[in-house]
Amino acid sequence: MENNREFTIKQERSLDIFDILTFFWRKKYRIIITAALMASLGAYYILHLPKMYVASSILLLSAKDSGLTLPTSLSSIASGEDSRQDTYIEFMRSRQFVQTVVEDLALYNLHEYQQSGEGHFVSEKDYATDKLLKRFNVTKLSNTDMLKITVESSTPSSAAEIANHIGPAFFAYYALMNRQKADSKSQWLNNQLNELKTSLSESEERLLAFLRNNELVDVASQVDLAKSEIAGLIEQKIQLDRAVAESNGSMLQVATISGGLQDYLQIPAIQSNPLIRDLRIRRGQQQLLMDGIAKRYLHKHPKYIAAKAGLEAIDSEFTMLINQLVNGLRSHNQTLKTRQQEIIEQIQQTKVRHANLGKHSMQISRMQREIESTQHLYEMFLSRLQETEILKDLDDRNDFAIVDSASEPTFPAKPRVVMGIALAIIFSSVFSFGFWLILHLISDKYTRFKSILSNVDVPILSLVPRIKRKKGRKNKPLALSMQSEGERNFHYFEAIRSLRTGVLVKNNQRKNAVIAVTSIGDQDGKSEISTSLADSFSRMEKTLLIDVDLRQPAIGPMFDIDPKLPGLTSFLGKKSSFTQCIHSVHSSPLMLMPSGPIPTDPLAYISKPRFAAFLHKLRNYYERVLIETPPINTVSDAIAVGKFIDGVIIVCDVEKNESADLLLALQRVHEAELPILGVVFNRVKDFRSSMHKRQSIVTRVKRAMGLG
Repeated sequence: MENNREFTIKQERSLDIFDILTFFWRKKYRIIITAALMASLGAYYILHLPKMYVASSILLLSAKDSGLTLPTSLSSIASGEDSRQDTYIEFMRSRQFVQTVVEDLALYNLHEYQQSGEGHFVSEKDYATDKLLKRFNVTKLSNTDMLKITVESSTPSSAAEIANHIGPAFFAYYALMNRQKADSKSQWLNNQLNELKTSLSESEERLLAFLRNNELVDVASQVDLAKSEIAGLIEQKIQLDRAVAESNGSMLQVATISGGLQDYLQIPAIQSNPLIRDLRIRRGQQQLLMDGIAKRYLHKHPKYIAAKAGLEAIDSEFTMLINQLVNGLRSHNQTLKTRQQEIIEQIQQTKVRHANLGKHSMQISRMQREIESTQHLYEMFLSRLQETEILKDLDDRNDFAIVDSASEPTFPAKPRVVMGIALAIIFSSVFSFGFWLILHLISDKYTRFKSILSNVDVPILSLVPRIKRKKGRKNKPLALSMQSEGERNFHYFEAIRSLRTGVLVKNNQRKNAVIAVTSIGDQDGKSEISTSLADSFSRMEKTLLIDVDLRQPAIGPMFDIDPKLPGLTSFLGKKSSFTQCIHSVHSSPLMLMPSGPIPTDPLAYISKPRFAAFLHKLRNYYERVLIETPPINTVSDAIAVGKFIDGVIIVCDVEKNESADLLLALQRVHEAELPILGVVFNRVKDFRSSMHKRQSIVTRVKRAMGLG
């Protein structure tokens, strides 16, 4: 955990304060010269700027409302006006007022207000006006009613003259504008009054015509009367509804009776009739009489016959009365329903009349409000017109005063030479430091890569230059053409020998029998480096080159080996023997083992115990075994192989790779705790200068090891 923390700290310390101070010390003369040159140019520019003199005067403004704002609509009368001082400032800054100052002082005849011989020409007055607008400023003095007028000019007299003239010119201009505004305001108010008077008359005529057409006198009384009438009709309707309900109940009972007279007596309307009650009493008495006679006499007896006839007469009368009552109920029910319908129609008619009265009342109220509003506006405009007429001829010039007149300045206000030169020196120094520091930070990638490796204590094994390959040999190993090409690629082969020497130097500290060659990304040239390094070792000791890049194998095609021939995967899969899987190289003592058939899961092959045992046995047969693995930033095959090797060489393409890519590769190697031998910078453009710097060191190392 502590090692990981230290490694991260070393990565982040890419450019500490000591490095910056050291860089500034090395570049001190360039920084000083650059800063001095820029400061001299700045001072020269400042000293040759035209001198400008500033004169100022102070004005006391009116303490009352300006009244210059002309309303353009009815709503603008009640709206608030802008700040008084802001209004005065805008008047003074207006082009029209400034042009009057130019004409009063004939500034267009002064040299500084005349056009030069170049550019687009405008009239003399317009050009002088634009010039004065740029050199003329008005500011408010806080917590006062005073304004400060400041004028810049190339001559002291012109600055003071213009500053002193602006105040009186503004007073006169303001008074003139005030009178013009008052006249315009009076005219506008007169026009508005005429329009309001016409509108008021039309509104009154419309109200009278509406009352005549609808025959309305007192609308409020008519509305109250309609409300009372509706309330009475609704009360009658409620009583009729109750009576109709009772009558409908009686008629429903009548309709359901199918028996004799006693069933009709169950109806309350019939039962409560006085005649029915009398008949029922009389029949009861006659029935008692009949019962007594029947006990004493036979049915042929005259008394019995007379009593029976009396009872039948009462029953006949009873029947006739009940029929009359039933017919009366039917007639009463029909009468109630008819009256109910009439009451409903009366209520509806009264409601319609009430609604119409309500509409008329609303219309009348709207007309009355319109008349009142127009009348109010008319009175307000009439009052404003009277005020305007009273104040129309008053002169506001006595409300202004010049508090402090401008005097001719003695010293120029611009440019401020001392401050300008001081700022130029400061800016030049900061710019010079930043300029050279930025150039240092955006220098060539080799310098940044070298700084990164120095911070993480990883050595640079070799700088391999970019070379031009012959046509038709772009995918062939350069090591095999070393003898035939002679001095054509001398720097490339010398870099390979330097790489071999660097590995041998490491070999004195630790036996690096099995070495893995990987790269940061694809197409970084690791196959060229691994084959060239293996060929260089093979001329000194027994060497085997193994292609463990089971994803994109390149060594076999480089040496024109048939991809169907057995290789590493064939041996690990126990399909071929070791002797069948290794191949010799023409014109080189190097032995190599291609990848063989590409498996579906390359990582599973190199993770087998058979692969580890295989590498262990190779140490007994070969003095040097080089293994090419896939890029370390792309897949984890190199990390899996790293468990069984003595050292790792990382190939970095200085043109394609970035600092973040190199840091990621070093971080992965460190986290996997792989023994890293160093980094090879491949395809270096400015190779000769780098080689000259390292040549003496390499030569001394060769001599010390007896390899020269």
